[in-house]
Amino acid sequence: MVKFTVILAKHLELLLMISLLVSVGCATPQQQQQQPTTVGAHCSIMWDKTHDPKVTGYQLTVIDQSKPAKKTVRFIPAGTTKVFCKDAGASHEGPWDVTVQSCYGKSTCGPPTEIAHIHITAK
Repeated sequence: MVKFTVILAKHLELLLMISLLVSVGCATPQQQQQQPTTVGAHCSIMWDKTHDPKVTGYQLTVIDQSKPAKKTVRFIPAGTTKVFCKDAGASHEGPWDVTVQSCYGKSTCGPPTEIAHIHITAK
């Protein structure tokens, strides 16, 4: 299995950085023009665990680009840093956007990472 990393780091409070990683079976390198990363149907979304003990979890947001009004937000406990794309809400082939935020409770979160653009295929 090939692992492709999309780093989307943005400074959070206390200089905390989160890297959003997309683990894939097949990948096309992301170009400067924000081309989507092509991933298979069994992809995973992974990010670096924060070392801030105050973080209680992560808010993972996936947006269906074929229906931009449709977005799925999941609260992931702090001990988890990997979610299958389908479990995150990316449930079909097509273009998706993904962001992650560190949270201090379910209602207080830091800023999101930059958007990771992925394109899910059946292969």
